[in-house]
Amino acid sequence: MGGQVPYFHHHPTAQRKQPPVFLSASPFSNTHQEFVFFRVVEKSVETEMADRVRDLASKKAAVIFTKSSCFMCHSIKSLFYELGASPAIHELDQDLSGREMEWALRGLGCNPSVPAVFIGGRYVGSARDVISLHVDGTLKQMLIDARAIWF
Repeated sequence: MGGQVPYFHHHPTAQRKQPPVFLSASPFSNTHQEFVFFRVVEKSVETEMADRVRDLASKKAAVIFTKSSCFMCHSIKSLFYELGASPAIHELDQDLSGREMEWALRGLGCNPSVPAVFIGGRYVGSARDVISLHVDGTLKQMLIDARAIWF
């Protein structure tokens, strides 16, 4: 067997894309040849999406990851608009990479994954967290400090 042969793990119930796994011939004994499996050292899809989410979250003072069918997402967007902010909105169900971005958000600790609110590049929380911040008066000051609104 000359070199490495790509082997792709496909399973009908697998939901995540797996990086390629290669088979490498490696004789551990003189009597027979054994195969060693190892992963290619490369960025995984999850890591790339997490980097993309972090990048998108830091491009504007206020960023909200949402789904168009989520009523709490709509409420949080409306709240931001009422406070005078114009957040960057990323509708995951309208994005070709939306499912992977949702996995990345969960991996970053966003639970539930939407709405995921970032202010000043920092994860603030979901709808419950944002509403709590609004009720105690902290949300508006956070938006002012991040220069998402001016007063």
